[in-house]
Amino acid sequence: MLLFILDNSFLLAIIFFLGFILIHQKNHRLGFFFDNVVLSACGGITMAFTLSSINGINERSLDLLFGLIVLGCSLKSLYHNSRKYLMIGYFLHAAWDLLHHGYFGLATKTPYWYPTFCMLYDLGVALWYYGGRR
Repeated sequence: MLLFILDNSFLLAIIFFLGFILIHQKNHRLGFFFDNVVLSACGGITMAFTLSSINGINERSLDLLFGLIVLGCSLKSLYHNSRKYLMIGYFLHAAWDLLHHGYFGLATKTPYWYPTFCMLYDLGVALWYYGGRR
């Protein structure tokens, strides 16, 4: 069963990342703005999953704070027209998916495929920007 989940998540992440590359090849400015929208949505989705879960106040507070940090990275990236903050936000969110869902097994309810898909996609985008791509 675990292999099935990883395969589907991995395949979905590849498909979305290929779409990401196509957008950047056609219009890198549009890609930059789209990446900021996706990162903002990641912050919002983190907060939504947390608020819809049955978890303690400490976990809920930490999740909400993290969602705000990711949202702040996206807004700072837009305000300063900086890819650096976008890259930081995507690296943070990928690490969060790995640690939060992979190792700690916290009570936040997410679809079974989502953490792996999101971590792989976030890591791909962060590495894209880290490599100096437009």
